Amino acid sequence: MTHFKAAVCFASLFTIAITIPAWAQSGSMATPKTIAENDKMVVTESIGKPGESTASIKRQGQFYYYVQGGNVELTYDDGTKATVVRKTGESRIVTDKRAYSAKNIGTTTLRVIIVTLK
Repeated sequence: MTHFKAAVCFASLFTIAITIPAWAQSGSMATPKTIAENDKMVVTESIGKPGESTASIKRQGQFYYYVQGGNVELTYDDGTKATVVRKTGESRIVTDKRAYSAKNIGTTTLRVIIVTLK
């Protein structure tokens, strides 16, 4: 019976190991995590694996610091797209007034600290 349990455990782990990368690249969403907040601002960390996207939102006025950069495809609500390279250590304040989603089209995981004023 112990060999059976070991085989089932191995098969389960193997299945998880091969399906997680496919799930991460199948259009899944990067979810920001709040790391600090007060009455004036919210600080979030967003980690986007290759293939993951964010929701389409307006980001005007947000401050971004790229802990780990990469290649990003921006898709605006009107369907237009732009490809940008964000470098590790880069910081920027978003001035674009249009809503857009961002997709990690690179091979590395993006890590971004975002400051949003309330």
